[in-house]
Amino acid sequence: MRSNPSDVRFADACKVVSAFFGEPRQKGTSHRVWKMPWPGDPRVNLQVGKGGKAKAYQARQALQAIDRVGVPRASEAKQRARGIKKS
Repeated sequence: MRSNPSDVRFADACKVVSAFFGEPRQKGTSHRVWKMPWPGDPRVNLQVGKGGKAKAYQARQALQAIDRVGVPRASEAKQRARGIKKS
């Protein structure tokens, strides 16, 4: 998803966002909307684009929200597991 946000299947993007933020508050249309856990009225919106893909800019916004909750990337998690400090 990070390496090529323009080639992410809508269903796969929905699974990723749901894994981090729970079920979407809107479902059943071509859009899925998740409310974010921080103050204000932030949302992640995913929409079906051409060929069943998620829209690229929305996939990038979803990744930004995931980064904001502080979930380490796989490489960072591996480094932490080995005891390597990030400089």
